[in-house]
Amino acid sequence: MGIREISTIIYFSGSTIIFSIGNYVFLKDPKRNLNKIFLIFSLAAVFWGIGAGLLQLFFPNYPANREEIIKEFSSAMKLLFAEYLGVPSAYSLSSLFLHLCLIVTEKKEILKKKITYFLIYFPPILMFIAGLISDFYFDLRGMKFPKSATLFLDIFSTFYFEAFLLIAFFFLLKRYFYLKSLQEKKKLRFFLIGTFLPAFFGSPLSIFLPVFFNIRGLSWITYFLYVLGYIFIGIGVLGHGLFIDYREILENIFKRLNELVIITDREGLILLTNEITPEKLGYKKEEIIGKKIEEVLKGGKENWEEILNKAKRFGSVFEEKAIFLTREKREIPFLLNFSQTKEGLIFVGRDIKEMLEYQEKLEKEAKKRTEELKEAKDVLEIKVRARTRELNELTQALEKEVREKTKELQKKLEELERFQKFAFERELKMIELKKEVKILKEELARKKGRKI
Repeated sequence: MGIREISTIIYFSGSTIIFSIGNYVFLKDPKRNLNKIFLIFSLAAVFWGIGAGLLQLFFPNYPANREEIIKEFSSAMKLLFAEYLGVPSAYSLSSLFLHLCLIVTEKKEILKKKITYFLIYFPPILMFIAGLISDFYFDLRGMKFPKSATLFLDIFSTFYFEAFLLIAFFFLLKRYFYLKSLQEKKKLRFFLIGTFLPAFFGSPLSIFLPVFFNIRGLSWITYFLYVLGYIFIGIGVLGHGLFIDYREILENIFKRLNELVIITDREGLILLTNEITPEKLGYKKEEIIGKKIEEVLKGGKENWEEILNKAKRFGSVFEEKAIFLTREKREIPFLLNFSQTKEGLIFVGRDIKEMLEYQEKLEKEAKKRTEELKEAKDVLEIKVRARTRELNELTQALEKEVREKTKELQKKLEELERFQKFAFERELKMIELKKEVKILKEELARKKGRKI
């Protein structure tokens, strides 16, 4: 098996691998912008590989015999089809990859500007137009494309292609050193490896050697390196998606939330917050991202370790009161729901400061009312005791008066009894006297009757 057969197999097998990975990643979440760009990037790499493979298959000595090939119409059509399937796709790869890296590194401000898309996609469009002019104006008319123009396009394509790859590598490297989470760094390494292979090995083989040293025929090695790099990038996109997907969803939800929301990794490094969290804690968003959660929690590391222990003990979701510290070290109490994930912890908390202040106000009011009631009770007890004493004194006075009146009545009863006894005896005496008078009268009458 010769070099041509090996290179043809690499082109077609590499295209199959790329298409399979690109399709698999896209179908994981078709609505996600990163997956859409990755699919287009994958298709461009697939068309490049198929176009290059067809050139190897149909035209073994290409590009040395290009002028002979285009003389025959059918051969020229095959050549143009293979070229315009592969060459524009290859030109667009670095632009698509830079676009992909801007999404991965979260350069949202750059992506919002329309000029960004013009600067990214104008170079491959320009080279595509130049290729059309070359083929349809010069080749099909039997004219040779000027060497000076060819050199200019080669240098321009070299500069553009390598520059875009290096810019993408710079953004990824900067993002890598900015991240403090080991988990996210690990995911970003795949992008760095996938960029490093084509930027520092693939491009020199396909661009610098042919242009500056006239060494050709190594494009299949370049494509092999691109396939290796692509595999790493595909793994990176999948890994990026496992965490960033729900981050993007949460970001949209967070904008509508009034509660504090913080997402940390397993080491307690803050990875994401909603918009209201930095405002409540007195930080800028870029200042709070990357901080340790223990720096904004009252109790610091001990409190964080206690939360982790409770997460292990209670499971994936539990609720607890926690106090956060603002930048000025002011305490804000929150009622937090802790959700444990494979990546770390999600804190969703409601500011209960006003509630606690209201509760404290109610407690003070209740305490005040209790004290007032206690005072009223004490006053009432004093009044009751005074009234009771008055009633006791009055009772005693009445009892004394009753005793005195009772004595008086007793005396009067005794006198009445004596009087009744005297009257009764007198009555008896009167009766006896009346009997005696009657007897005396009768005796007196008998005496008078004898005398007569």
